[in-house]
Amino acid sequence: METPADGEDCWNNRKDNIVKIIQTYDFDIMGLQEVKENQLKDLKKMPEYTYFGLGRSNDNSNEYNPIFYKKDKLNLLEFDTFWLSKTQINGKKEDRWNADYPRICTWGRFQVKQSGKEFYVFNTHFDHRSEEARYQSAKLLSQKISTLEFETPVFLLGDFNGETNERFYQILSHEWRNVVEESPYHVGPKKTCTGVGFNHELKWDEYDWIDYIFVNNHSIINKTIIITDQFYGRYPSDHFAVCLEATLG
Repeated sequence: METPADGEDCWNNRKDNIVKIIQTYDFDIMGLQEVKENQLKDLKKMPEYTYFGLGRSNDNSNEYNPIFYKKDKLNLLEFDTFWLSKTQINGKKEDRWNADYPRICTWGRFQVKQSGKEFYVFNTHFDHRSEEARYQSAKLLSQKISTLEFETPVFLLGDFNGETNERFYQILSHEWRNVVEESPYHVGPKKTCTGVGFNHELKWDEYDWIDYIFVNNHSIINKTIIITDQFYGRYPSDHFAVCLEATLG
């Protein structure tokens, strides 16, 4: 995301380092959150990737949860974006359980070109103020994903804006596996967010853990990384990327 309060951490000062992170870790697929129009314009210049996903609104608060993927490795079979609300549209605040902003989930069904194996990715961003909205959003996601094809790998990822003691987490962790918790080989802290705005010098126990990847039982978790790379002592984002290496079942 980008706000006027970012100062030295404004997008123009960070965007090249974000691309360096992507190129260094060489992700096959990425779910991003809080992406503004100008950021999307810059990121889609990466030649090896393409993306999809709708914005959550049509005003200055518009943000995307785009999914980027390597077009030489993956085929996109189907995709959509839906709202986390009772009405499934960008409606009134009470329709979205008093979430401060409209919230969405973007998903895609992919096929690996080399093997022909298929999998789903759901990428979302829960509300930062309403605990009830996070809880109801988790229930809605659980219902949606339960209708998918039997024995297909599913990856649910995003900024969930809540810690592991919340109701939304209890729902999601009951249905799926938190990849960091179950990883046989994990690199980095179990923290993913510097808080409100950028803070480059906190102790690890002062950061938040609010970003997760969940999977069902149809893939093997090989390795996880929470990426905390800095450039000249500064993080390129106020969230640390959660990275998963997995084998499709």
